[in-house]
Amino acid sequence: MTETAARNRARPRFKSARLKLSVIPPKQALQRHSLHDQLVAKLREMILNSELRPGSALPEKMLCERFGVSRTPLREAFKVLASEGLIELRPHRTPQITLIEPDEIAAVFEVMVALERLVGLRAASLATPKEIAAIDAMHAQLVALHRDGARAAYFRMNQQIHAEIARLAGNPVLQTTWAALTTKILRARSLANFDARRWDASINEHEHFMALLRAGEAEGFADALSEHMRRTGSAVCTMLTAPRMAPEGTDQDDRIRPT
Repeated sequence: MTETAARNRARPRFKSARLKLSVIPPKQALQRHSLHDQLVAKLREMILNSELRPGSALPEKMLCERFGVSRTPLREAFKVLASEGLIELRPHRTPQITLIEPDEIAAVFEVMVALERLVGLRAASLATPKEIAAIDAMHAQLVALHRDGARAAYFRMNQQIHAEIARLAGNPVLQTTWAALTTKILRARSLANFDARRWDASINEHEHFMALLRAGEAEGFADALSEHMRRTGSAVCTMLTAPRMAPEGTDQDDRIRPT
């Protein structure tokens, strides 16, 4: 072996480096993910609480300055909210809060009343004792939130309970249909909780259908769940069509705010 060949053989050989995901600090990804989630949650809450009014524009610059974020996470949040039907993305125009159409909402609620009975019947028939206990625990949290007057948190927990009941129905097509229609009425449904009497009535209806679920009365649970949806729809449609009364000392265009 020549001297040159020996030196070449002795040299360490390096393979071209490949970027490994493990070398990227996970904290950075978590921070970005957390920022995105927080931004979506805050904007969603502002829409559901009518801080951002139907039909109003969402200027990116103003929102970026308010939340201290760049346009990229804001636009990602817009996409999520658009998929939920809360905002409308318009080509080359500022996004806006979607309008609530009373006739469309009434039509969706009519279908949801029938759908809820099917969901309730299947869920009560298929749910295991452990799954029922899990919903019961969520219901206990709902009652506590109502007692504390935490409207936004109550609304989120209420949605989680209904979504879990739909999941327990065990029919993917039924669950997908239920979820799609629920998205259409999500913002309108939140309006019902601005009426204190309806809010009190709603928690009582939850108590009633949960008692039937615990007792294993599938038919009764399904009927109660459907009736709960009917009453909610009626309250929402009434609020959408009734003239808004502004309190003394406020602008007539002011929206009802939770207290």
